Amino acid sequence: MRKKLVVILALFYSNLLIAQKDSTGIIQLEDVVITGGYKPGSVKNSVYQVKVISETQIKKIAPSSLQDVLNSQLNFRFSHDNATGGSNLNLLGLSGQYVKILIDGVPMVGRQGVSNEININQVDVNSIERIEIIEGPMSVIYGADALAGVINIITKKKPVHAFSVHAKLHEESAGKEYGYDKGIHNQYLSITGKHKNWYGSGGIGRNLFTGWKDTATGRELVWHRKRQINANALIGYRTKDLNVYYRLEGLDELITNPANFPGNNQPAIDQDYISIRLMQHLHASYNFNKDLSANVVFSHTHFKRQVYSTLFYVGGDVKLATAPGLHSLAVFNGINFRSDVVYSPFQFISFQPGIDINTESGEGERLKDGVQHINDYAFYLTSEIKPNARIQVRPGIRLIKNSVYNAPPLIPSVNTLFQLSPAFSFRAAYAKGYRSPSLRELYFNFIDANHTIVGNPDLKAEHSKSFTGSITYTNKNIRSAKFSSVFSGFSNHIKNRIGFYDNINSSVTTYLNIANYKTRGVSLINTINYKKLDASLGFSYTGRYNEYEANDNTLPEFKWSGEINTNISFTFPKAGLQTGVYYKFTGKLPYYIEINNGPQKEIKLAETNRYHWADLTINKKIGKAVTLNAGIRNLFDITRVSNTATGTAHTPGPLLQIGTGRSFFTQIVLNLEKK
Repeated sequence: MRKKLVVILALFYSNLLIAQKDSTGIIQLEDVVITGGYKPGSVKNSVYQVKVISETQIKKIAPSSLQDVLNSQLNFRFSHDNATGGSNLNLLGLSGQYVKILIDGVPMVGRQGVSNEININQVDVNSIERIEIIEGPMSVIYGADALAGVINIITKKKPVHAFSVHAKLHEESAGKEYGYDKGIHNQYLSITGKHKNWYGSGGIGRNLFTGWKDTATGRELVWHRKRQINANALIGYRTKDLNVYYRLEGLDELITNPANFPGNNQPAIDQDYISIRLMQHLHASYNFNKDLSANVVFSHTHFKRQVYSTLFYVGGDVKLATAPGLHSLAVFNGINFRSDVVYSPFQFISFQPGIDINTESGEGERLKDGVQHINDYAFYLTSEIKPNARIQVRPGIRLIKNSVYNAPPLIPSVNTLFQLSPAFSFRAAYAKGYRSPSLRELYFNFIDANHTIVGNPDLKAEHSKSFTGSITYTNKNIRSAKFSSVFSGFSNHIKNRIGFYDNINSSVTTYLNIANYKTRGVSLINTINYKKLDASLGFSYTGRYNEYEANDNTLPEFKWSGEINTNISFTFPKAGLQTGVYYKFTGKLPYYIEINNGPQKEIKLAETNRYHWADLTINKKIGKAVTLNAGIRNLFDITRVSNTATGTAHTPGPLLQIGTGRSFFTQIVLNLEKK
């Protein structure tokens, strides 16, 4: 491990030396970020290490889903859930339960409740302006479940023109399968406008994935058919000091899972997974003067998830299935009220007191007693201290009271930024965090012929402590070019980790705070912008804790896995043409599992195989209003990767679904604008 770190550091400093050889001069343009900040500001001046995926970058990728945008990002891993049709993400070696997904700063609600395992492909990619990613705990500001980090999806809200119409048509194959009833067929239409201080927008889209047959036989599909309707509307009012807007967003998703006939004239059991989400939020901000400002956010989300089963007979008759466990309905309602004030009594210090109230209710036959509620009340206080122009320190605390689980009463954090020179900056942070038990873990009971899973209302919140640090080098002195390099590291330690517990005597599976868990990691990201070329090269190395090491010190404490990515795009201005390559190598993922070896338990080393992923895109401007996008997804034709673990209820099977194979897409975008 030490040798590998030496190599990484050597690469880092060699990049710096190479960049310093050509120093002459450049104007630097900074991304403006809002996540975690007192007010919008540049990435360079943020006390957090923020990654920004801009609207320009998203357009170059020409995505059909949010996963298309994040696939090539370091420290992100995805797996496809065949049972639900969702896409599960992993960040910094931690599952999606530890990642806070926000839309304009508002937590999302999914099929397990608020901010637990959100299916990112239920987010409308067409309405995204940019994505801001902060890796590491953000629990002081954003509360529970922000242990691995925060992904804040910023939607489009600022019309540039008095009136504009945006339309998009996307056609894509699923591997080799394409046709009227095969492949991906997406359409989107939006209208935006502004008049004096008023602005507004509205959009609607239809996404149809007809499923992927591949090696499946009969009526079955390897990947299920999915139909989505996304809609959004916004109205706002802005003056010099006041900005108020209301946004409404809706999702209607249907995933269809057809089954094969079991034989003996028995019917096939088909299942539909229906998701309905209505998300509305009201934002208001006001600047009283240069030293005092206030922000208020109120949101309400209604999410319904239904499993509907039917019996399909050989002759074509369809009847309602009545067997236990084949139907379910769960309804979640989340309310978030958040308000804070930023006050700067002196030039060198600012304060941000705020309140954050979250209420969540769940209803369904699989929840204990049918209805359950969780209320979370928090007060947070952060301060920004700038003793001089080069040093920034931001301490913070969060006081918490929860109505159901044993939440930590106090969460502290401290973030620091040191501008060592015009080119070098250093960030270091320490933070505590927590993950709240989901309504599913607390109260969900699922009993059928194959499962007996019951929730545990006595669960405690998981606790974490984290250290993060980064060194950033930006060279402004290369003629016609900008070079930057970021070397970062992190360490996470989670206590009271919630996991499955199998009671052998009663054959019941439940949840307990049974484990501790750790992750470690380093990454190096280099970017260069030279004339019409934008390129990046990154490397990350993440260690995941081996929990069996506690009882067997002959085993290693961590098992490590690496990633490499590179994104390259080039613009031909005269031809109105852009080309892009987005590549990522995901290294093998080793881990230990416990298996039965006769009457004894045996610890076995398993691993998920490595794979390569690449997308190629071409963007061609046709006139002033039309853009034609085309390309190849999954150039290396990855469908599934091998996994040496034996599949059980709680471990993956011998193959993990990754993609539908090499696919081809075309996309036509129309923009009509009136100034």
